[in-house]
Amino acid sequence: MTNRYDVGPVSGLDQQPHLSMVRPRESSATIVGFFGGDIEGTLAKFGALLFRDFPIRTDEDFAGLVTSLARRPLDYRERSTKRTRTASNVYTSTEYPATKGIAAHSENSFQLTVPGKILFFAKRPSDSGGETPLAANTRIVHRLDADVLRELRQREIRYVRNFDGGFDLSWQEAFQTETRAEVESYCRINAIDYEWTDPDHLRTWQTRPATRHYPRTGQEVWFNQLHLFHSSNLDPAMRTAMVDSLGVDGLPRNAVFGDGTAISDELVDHVRKAIAASEVAFPWSAGDVLVADNLLISHGRRPYSGTREVRVALIDPVDLREDA
Repeated sequence: MTNRYDVGPVSGLDQQPHLSMVRPRESSATIVGFFGGDIEGTLAKFGALLFRDFPIRTDEDFAGLVTSLARRPLDYRERSTKRTRTASNVYTSTEYPATKGIAAHSENSFQLTVPGKILFFAKRPSDSGGETPLAANTRIVHRLDADVLRELRQREIRYVRNFDGGFDLSWQEAFQTETRAEVESYCRINAIDYEWTDPDHLRTWQTRPATRHYPRTGQEVWFNQLHLFHSSNLDPAMRTAMVDSLGVDGLPRNAVFGDGTAISDELVDHVRKAIAASEVAFPWSAGDVLVADNLLISHGRRPYSGTREVRVALIDPVDLREDA
C-alpha cells in the first residue's frame, strides 16, 4: 500500500500526530485502497487524513466514496444545526454566517449514538479563510486544569433545548419528522427527557459525560459540546436580550451541570482556550477529502469570505452506552 501513496505532514504544518496528508503516486491509487479494508485501525493510528489530488470532483463522486467506506451510514437526526442534503448521505457543512467561526467539536457528541467517522469534501474552497481546524481530543483533556476536568467528570453536562422554530430549529427539522409520537419514541430510546409546553414547543434535556474512553485504547477523550451549547456562546447583547425575553430556561439551547446548576462563564472560557490551543488548520484545495475519527478528533470552521462549498458525511454509528 505505502508504495502507491505519499504519506506525510500537511503542507505548511509541522508533523502533527493526529493529522497527515495522503497523495497518490500512481493514477490507480484510490482513497478506498489506502485503507485496505481497515478504516478503523487506520484512523486509530492517524486520527485524521487529508487526501489530496484524488479524482473527487462532484457531490456524487463524494457520495460514492462514502458508500464504499461506510459500514453503515448514519441517519442525521436530533440535529443541532441546519444542513441541506446534496447527494445520498451527503450534506452541506453547517449553514452558519460566513463571518462567524465555529469552535472545534466532535459531531453529535451530546447524543448516545454518534458518528464513528466524519468525512469532508472541499468542492469549492472559499476565497479566503474557511479552514477546518482540527484538535486531538486527547490533547484537549491534557490541556484542561485538573480541577476543571475533575468537576466536569463528576458532575457531567446537561443539555437543555427548546424547539419552537423561532430562534433555532423547529422540532420537525431537528428530529426529521412531523409526528410528535415519533419524537417521543426517539427521546425515550435515547434517554432524553422532554415536555411539550404547547403543541408547537418542545423542551428536551439530557445528561451526558464530559469525556469518553476511546474503544480501541481506553484513552480518555474530550467528547461533549459544552462550549457550543452554553449560553456564553451567544453574542453578549443577544444573550442579554434573549434571557430578558425568554428566561434562562427558555433559551433555544444551554448547557448546565448534570444536577441542573449553572456552569460559570469562566469555566467554559477555560475549556474554549484549551480547545483553541489544541487546534491545527490548513487551507483547503478543491477536491480535498478529509476522513477523521469522530471520537479522536474535533473539527471546527474559521470565518471566511466568498462562496464556500464543503460537504460532510457521517458514517459508522457508535453506541456510547457501552462506555457508560
